[in-house]
Amino acid sequence: MRRDIAAVAGALALAAGALTIAPSAHATETTATTSTGGCWSTGCDGKDPSTNCQGDAVTVGSFSLPQGSGYRVVEMRYSPSCEASWARLSNGSYDVHNAAPPYTKIIRNSDGRSYQCTVQTNGGSCYTAMVGDHNVTSYAYGWYDAGVVVYTGRTANY
Repeated sequence: MRRDIAAVAGALALAAGALTIAPSAHATETTATTSTGGCWSTGCDGKDPSTNCQGDAVTVGSFSLPQGSGYRVVEMRYSPSCEASWARLSNGSYDVHNAAPPYTKIIRNSDGRSYQCTVQTNGGSCYTAMVGDHNVTSYAYGWYDAGVVVYTGRTANY
């Protein structure tokens, strides 16, 4: 009987140790988001991607204004660990006498939440704040008024 009690006690101790050691899905998620900035999905809304989620970001869509010009490139950036997106506009050249500075937006489809940035200097770049997009999609939009023609474009939903 003692042997049975010892066996049961040993089995319970092993089971308790396994439960203590096994990481939960939430613990893994928290570790991933903490290492990239500490926000996740809608908790990233309005936050700066350069200080939060840029570490694992990828470009999931891009275009130029006007199309194919190589200037005013709009990218939709996405961080898988944060499940958040933002838009970046680079090489934002424009005629300072006859045109308006180009801008870009990130727009979340589910509720229309958006953030915008405008290029501050000729040839400069900017990026928007983030929108969380866990289980929803977003897209990047760009605008440029060349003085004679207005160019717009957008990425596919991601």
